[in-house]
Amino acid sequence: MKYQCPSCDQDVEVGRNCPRCARSARRRPREKKPWEQDPSADGLNLPDDDFDYDAFVTREWGRAPHRRLGIAWYWYLMAILLFVAMLLSLFR
Repeated sequence: MKYQCPSCDQDVEVGRNCPRCARSARRRPREKKPWEQDPSADGLNLPDDDFDYDAFVTREWGRAPHRRLGIAWYWYLMAILLFVAMLLSLFR
């Protein structure tokens, strides 16, 4: 069984690499990926301090209280009203 290589349209046996594309891949130098770290940065032995997140937030943004995240009171009221309406329609 054969398939057509999507890069060069050469017929290739299933389970094998395309010989034309494999040859050109060997000739090309390996490109560094954007997420790869430079080898010179390996083994810098940086200190492992404990990071205090609360102190960082206080230092950066002060002690102003943040807006509380959660559901507003009127959504609780809406849920109760819907529940009561469903119960009333069920028992009528």
